Amino acid sequence: MPARHGVSNLGLALIAVLIAVAAVLTWSPIQRPAAEQAVLSFLEDVHAGDVDAALERIADAPAGPFLTPEALNADWEIVEVAQVGYEHGEDGTGTARVYAEIRAGDDTRLAHRYEVVFESGEPRITDRLTGGQSYSGGIVEVNDVLGPAQEVYLLPGVYHFYGSTQPAIDMNMPSMLVLGDRFVELGGEHATGRPVAPRPELTAESEAAFTEALHEYLDACAVTREHCSFGHVPSEHPFVEADPSEPWRIIEYPKVMLEGWLLAGGLRLRTVEPGVVEFDAVPEDSGGDAEPVALTCPLWAENLILAVDWETGDFAIEQEIVGSNTCHWLTG
Repeated sequence: MPARHGVSNLGLALIAVLIAVAAVLTWSPIQRPAAEQAVLSFLEDVHAGDVDAALERIADAPAGPFLTPEALNADWEIVEVAQVGYEHGEDGTGTARVYAEIRAGDDTRLAHRYEVVFESGEPRITDRLTGGQSYSGGIVEVNDVLGPAQEVYLLPGVYHFYGSTQPAIDMNMPSMLVLGDRFVELGGEHATGRPVAPRPELTAESEAAFTEALHEYLDACAVTREHCSFGHVPSEHPFVEADPSEPWRIIEYPKVMLEGWLLAGGLRLRTVEPGVVEFDAVPEDSGGDAEPVALTCPLWAENLILAVDWETGDFAIEQEIVGSNTCHWLTG
């Protein structure tokens, strides 16, 4: 029978097929929402080492020494990417939330929910990259790339810290899996919002060399007392040096440990047990005729740093704030 209204049975069948195909394509899992696809493509770009392409998908992407292919480690995989929310703004913009999960080679997992906005119809990830200032300062090594520790912006992936730097100092900083603004130690379960700060310790091989350098510095200060961490009597004290040209005597050296970082790349020293320094003094109003007495004061290391040459592994003791410090708490 001829079809009514000029539409053949074959035409109706073709229309039905097209509608069915369109429905399948609309709901097919291979047709990802644009925001979901943006996050997936971002992670794929990072895993492939294409940093430029990855950063183009981020709104207001930062710059940093570790946003390079050399600082990436591909020992991880994408586990899941799925859009989990969408909000349509009154100004016509849209904001989507996309769940992402990755897994390191040792099976450590980390998840994050990305926020994606549409700028002129194009999806852009608005999450700032993990990082910023990781700790007080200094130099950090990320997957064999050295850079300032106050500019640690990291793309997703696995990161090993201080893997090739000189062996004089053990930085005690664990390897981590990074995604979004979250960190988790490899083999761990609890994510944090910033990398673990290093806990520097001298190795057994470098302990003797460090002690020798510290003692040499303090011995020189006992002689010159210029630009040192000790060497001046308080102006209000009733005693003065009997002979300012005479060296002070170090009775006992301080016991110290390494502490945090400085922007210059050195490590602060912290006193575990103060030492003792001694010198001869006379009453200020004696006119120099009185018999000298021995005065002592504690010898601290809080104003000293261990300066590290990251290229050679050499280190030296320096004063953090150049000047000559007054020796308080005199006894004798």
